[in-house]
Amino acid sequence: MKKTIITMLLATLTLGATAQTANDMPIANEAKTQNDSVRTAPAFPGGLEGLAKYMKKNVKYPREADQYGVEGSVVMTFTVTKDGTITNIEATDCKLERFNTTKFSQETPARQAQLKERFALLFAKEGARVIRKMPKWQPGTLNGQPVDAKLHQRIKFLEPYK
Repeated sequence: MKKTIITMLLATLTLGATAQTANDMPIANEAKTQNDSVRTAPAFPGGLEGLAKYMKKNVKYPREADQYGVEGSVVMTFTVTKDGTITNIEATDCKLERFNTTKFSQETPARQAQLKERFALLFAKEGARVIRKMPKWQPGTLNGQPVDAKLHQRIKFLEPYK
């Protein structure tokens, strides 16, 4: 069985703008805003199914995290430009949700803090690596014109089966 199990929360793929939050955005790919402009979200080649396959194939559970049975997630924020390239990649939220408590509790509090920081960094680096490697997207549009769009993608890291 494959060593890596990644669960994607595709529902967290949201289109945002500087003054908008994910909750303000329409769920559909095309929607009219208050000023009757039509907006379409950027699309990964192959749609959400293509994105899920890409993530499953490319996201690797960090080996170092395996020793402590760490599970967690990271939200990657990035921009899909007018030509579909990915820029401005950053990890905006990293949550460590589970540890092998038997092993982890043997560490000193100072070492536990170091490990938590290390695992958050590993998840963020892996998320950035995978986003950076993505093929060009179909850009988002506003009134039929391509526009830069900011997206958020949660990547979940689960301990691989032994």
